[in-house]
Amino acid sequence: MITRAFRLAQERYSRQFHTLFSNEVNEALSNKKPILALESTIITHGLPNPQNYELAQTVETICRNNGVAPATMAVMRGSPCIGLTREQLLELSNESTSNIKISRRDMAAAIQQKLTGGTTVSGTMILAHQNNIPVFATGGIGGVHRGGEDTMDVSADLTELGRTPVAVVCAGVKSILDIAKTLEYLETQGVTVATFGKTRDFPAFFTAKSGLLSHTNVESAKDAAEMIHVNRTLNLGSGIVIAVPIPEEYAADGLEIENAIQLALREATDAQISGNAITPFILQRVSELTSGRSLNTNLALVRNNVLVGSQIAVELNRIEHKSREQRATHNFDHSLSGDRILVVGAVNVDILCTKHEDTGAGKDLARGEVQHVMGGVARNVAECLTRQNMKSTLISVVGDDKLGKLALDCCDEIGMDTRKISTILDSSTPVAQLLLKGGDVLEGICNFSCHEHIKTKLISEADVAGCRYVIVDCDTPLETGIHIAQLCQKHCVPLVLEPTAPLKFKQFYDAGLLSMVSLLSPNATELAAISDDLAISNHSKLLNAIPQEFSQILPQMVQCLSMMSQQTDSRSVLTTIGKNGVLYCCQSSGDQLQVYHLPKAPVSPQIKSTSGAGDSFLGGFLAASCKGGSVEECLKMGTYCAFRSLESFDTIDSDIGDEELAGVTINSWEKLGWNVNVLYDGQFSFAS
Repeated sequence: MITRAFRLAQERYSRQFHTLFSNEVNEALSNKKPILALESTIITHGLPNPQNYELAQTVETICRNNGVAPATMAVMRGSPCIGLTREQLLELSNESTSNIKISRRDMAAAIQQKLTGGTTVSGTMILAHQNNIPVFATGGIGGVHRGGEDTMDVSADLTELGRTPVAVVCAGVKSILDIAKTLEYLETQGVTVATFGKTRDFPAFFTAKSGLLSHTNVESAKDAAEMIHVNRTLNLGSGIVIAVPIPEEYAADGLEIENAIQLALREATDAQISGNAITPFILQRVSELTSGRSLNTNLALVRNNVLVGSQIAVELNRIEHKSREQRATHNFDHSLSGDRILVVGAVNVDILCTKHEDTGAGKDLARGEVQHVMGGVARNVAECLTRQNMKSTLISVVGDDKLGKLALDCCDEIGMDTRKISTILDSSTPVAQLLLKGGDVLEGICNFSCHEHIKTKLISEADVAGCRYVIVDCDTPLETGIHIAQLCQKHCVPLVLEPTAPLKFKQFYDAGLLSMVSLLSPNATELAAISDDLAISNHSKLLNAIPQEFSQILPQMVQCLSMMSQQTDSRSVLTTIGKNGVLYCCQSSGDQLQVYHLPKAPVSPQIKSTSGAGDSFLGGFLAASCKGGSVEECLKMGTYCAFRSLESFDTIDSDIGDEELAGVTINSWEKLGWNVNVLYDGQFSFAS
């Protein structure tokens, strides 16, 4: 079983077969950096060697110099490639190899038959769109051939533009084609055609003016990017042509070439050459008439288009980054001003296994259920906060693998702020495989080495300053935890420490980190991990006031409280104690101590998994706190969120943000006598 968020993220990758990504493109996709798609038929069929290889290297360098990852597309031995290595470029540029042209028509056959070839405008658009690369630069697009009304010779580029939402930056259409009919065909396909410049003059590749007009014009890369963004936002499903006129310095050469084209066209008419024979004849004659100078101008046009395409890709990336920020903060409109919460720690993919039938060792696999869910304590808490309309930022890491991309997509699907989640090259996304029985975790196997990359450099003073809370889980490396704690002390920001697991908590405790913590949220097992190190005082006054069942755990909580940060207005310990509910100890001022107990919910949950329940409790508690809730309201909201988590295989239930449902549920529990008990409220000597 795959949960909904995991399934939605996976859809993108299930279509990719054995798609290969260059390291450069993979990193850019993972970190949402600008990418420019580039075709490869210009390498395989458009230019002679070595000019084809030299141009391929040149245009990729232009991209990089403008802060853009070049994604030259091709199919190599049946694998779609998004970004090519130097060796792959050399192979494609070798004229002795049997490379084919790959358009939409050819894609499936080329992949199935393990062929190698260059992708046309159409083929490149398909691969770009499938991999969320919205801008593509090339020389020129195909069009309606002269006499196309009789031969039906129409480039597949035009129909692709009508159904694939990728912006194609090009020098227009060569005048060897029927430009007027090409523009009419694009209009029929619903394709926006925009001239890049101050006028609507549509360029004819070698000349800035074809005598025809584009539908509109864009005067800058920013204008073009804004149009592309709107097209994507509206989900129109069609592409955009950004037609770039020939640069001024090549205009004279371009005019000479255009004159040669017109002469070749007249010669073709006089010789009664028609149909499919026209284009090869004209190309050959133009090359002869210009003594090969058309090639240099052609190369210059391609370089210029890639430059403009790179600039547009950068602007579009900036616009969509801002749009993602706005989406990430859309849910926070009702949160209190200044209540930004920073969460630092683990992002995991959890595999939950529940065994139903044991077939016996060595006989067969055990029968049961397997669920894939998102996990990681920090990620869980951040999701819980996000779903409750809180402004939270998660700082974490994932590997540069498919699970990492899935994790990021899952977080995006939820609406979490993922800007500070880094992708670590040559690393595997953390995975935990947990064996459940009755919903409880019996044991697990994990690979969390990626967490070591949550380095101090990922957290700056600007990240911490002004936060309502900073939450750190103990999957964070100790050095980084100390760094964050020091920043919290410097900026007087309350630090919340989530122990995560007993052994990890012990490391943080031994390092003295408790002295900088304002809120500690261990469960009873995690608290027991440090009990031998706690110098428990004889708190007879406290012990006389509390029920016997809390006589062991409460002194431990109070002792931790005495060791915690004195810098903030209050310090508190929040401990879940299983079937006995939750205990909350708080020192609000001086030696004033409050101890609260909230029993478990009066209704038993239908437990599917306990994984994430504690994280849900903490997220619900803090969200209610930020909204001005009383201690009782915070404890009840935390319990409600944990209850919902227990009834879901997802670590955080998707409905916890439904305030009306939460209110109705909590109110119904209160009618059953579910209320907070104040076990102690008075002066207390922490030194005794």
